[in-house]
Amino acid sequence: MINETQKCQKCKKNFVIEQEDFNFYKKIKVPPPTFCPDCRLINRLINLSELTLYKDECDKCGEKIVSLFSPETKYPVYCNTCWWGDSWDAVDYGIDYDFNKSFFEQYYDLRKIVPCQATNIRNSIDCKYCNGIIRCKNCTYITSGMQSINCYYSQTPLFVKDSMDCNFAINADHSYEVVNSGGLYNTKFTYFSDECMDCSFIFNCLGCTNCFGCINLRNQKYCIFNKKYTKEEYEEEIKKWDLGSYKTIKKAEEKFLELYYKTPRRFALTLNATNVSGDDIQNSKNCKNCFSATHGVEDCKYIFHGGLLLKDSYDVTLGGDKSELLYQVTGSTECQRTFFSRACNNAVDVEYSENLYDCSNCFGCSKLRHKKYCILNKQYTKEEYLKLISLIKKQMDIVPFVDKNGIIYKYGDFYPFDHAMWAYNESWGHQWFPLNKEEAIKKGFIWHDNVERNYKITINTNDLPDHINDVPLNIIDDVIACEHSIWKSKDTCEVTCNEQCTTAFRILPNELSLYRSMKIALPRLCPNCRHYQRLKKNNPIKLWHRKCMCSGLCSEGGMYKNTIKHSHGDKLCSNEFETAINNERKEIVYCKDCYQIEFI
Repeated sequence: MINETQKCQKCKKNFVIEQEDFNFYKKIKVPPPTFCPDCRLINRLINLSELTLYKDECDKCGEKIVSLFSPETKYPVYCNTCWWGDSWDAVDYGIDYDFNKSFFEQYYDLRKIVPCQATNIRNSIDCKYCNGIIRCKNCTYITSGMQSINCYYSQTPLFVKDSMDCNFAINADHSYEVVNSGGLYNTKFTYFSDECMDCSFIFNCLGCTNCFGCINLRNQKYCIFNKKYTKEEYEEEIKKWDLGSYKTIKKAEEKFLELYYKTPRRFALTLNATNVSGDDIQNSKNCKNCFSATHGVEDCKYIFHGGLLLKDSYDVTLGGDKSELLYQVTGSTECQRTFFSRACNNAVDVEYSENLYDCSNCFGCSKLRHKKYCILNKQYTKEEYLKLISLIKKQMDIVPFVDKNGIIYKYGDFYPFDHAMWAYNESWGHQWFPLNKEEAIKKGFIWHDNVERNYKITINTNDLPDHINDVPLNIIDDVIACEHSIWKSKDTCEVTCNEQCTTAFRILPNELSLYRSMKIALPRLCPNCRHYQRLKKNNPIKLWHRKCMCSGLCSEGGMYKNTIKHSHGDKLCSNEFETAINNERKEIVYCKDCYQIEFI
């Protein structure tokens, strides 16, 4: 079989299905996709909830709860205690399959009546304002975390302690403002760096201690803006960079970015990775078009935030943890042969299902636990199940679902775009592919208008003390205006960003203690805006074909002077590659060979 070019049903752009793709689809017995990789990714992302929380009441016990679902959605929502309790069973909502209606229509109707979990919190203590966490303690406003303690305003902290404002941090302690880094202790403003301690403002550093404002260092100590110092010199010079002052933070950030744009970066951030393409890949092999794949991802394609022994899978977002043979799956762990599903755990031979726990052989099911041989939440015998599944898959091609835009969904397609449980701006889709309301609606997505807030601002950010030492204890009683909002009066404001700005925020007591102990100035942005600013540190989830920018003695344009002779002498490097850094950006991009000879 040779490569084929298809036109995406959603964006109408051409995409290529390669021979290796056909081999995978044949192995798992599914038809080739009818949507391009980008649209498939967006569809998975809009089925992941961003940490947008609402006040509501449990539809079972009546207790006041914090919920991922806006009260206007009308989905039944249970608190965690009721949802995990034994007083209800999802099979009670089971329905008979109707061969006169499309599968997607019936499945969507089922999803709307089975009680939803207000926030997905398991085996965690004092983590009320969180979602998608396992075995966490004393955390506030974190999502997709595991075994983390005393963490605040973070996305996907794994084994993290006493840290704040971290995106995808692994094994970190006393860390602040972290993006895709691990093995950290007492670090601040740490980007794509590992095994570092007592460092601030570092990018792509490995095994460093007492470094400040550094790029591309390996196993170094006592460096400031890539200049080496003795221990005594460093201790004296670092006094000038007191991050307890907000003005000093902004000054350090400016100088750090100046060095960043003058220093070549590798076309892709990879570590201990073999035969891979994409970006931010570690300890993995045979991965193509994968982004943020780490710790044992093998033989995979189109992965975004997958890891922990994820193998032989395609189109997985936020999944893994000893999983194998996954296809078009999001937010799922410890699964095998699981397709077209979201938020499943320990699932085997499952298709078109969501929020299943310890289930096998289920099709079109929602919120089941410890079940097998179920279709649309109705129990069958093994023989009945196998016979009916074969008929349903054929019927899905004969009676497809057609949405309002004429897009056809058959067996092998993920959920229809307009069947997402959340609005576009409530989902991960908005984080990675931001749109304004008009753009989202034009593309056929749902949009949720935020409820007008009635905050009474007590202090503006420009009135905050510059240094953390000067912050009074009663700051925890203040309502602080976010720097991205323009308050026309004490109760009306205009938002200047598209970052889900909350317009105002408070400083929590434990949060203030962390700022004081780590000697960090108070932030000027609300947690949502800070989160979106960190997301901008990531490269896009897309690849471009480029050439190496090394011209021999220096980089193109002469901004960076090479420190050692390269194999291509004083001529332009001929190496080409696929990179997530497009030609319009300011970075100096080197191929693997030129980068390694300069920095490794």
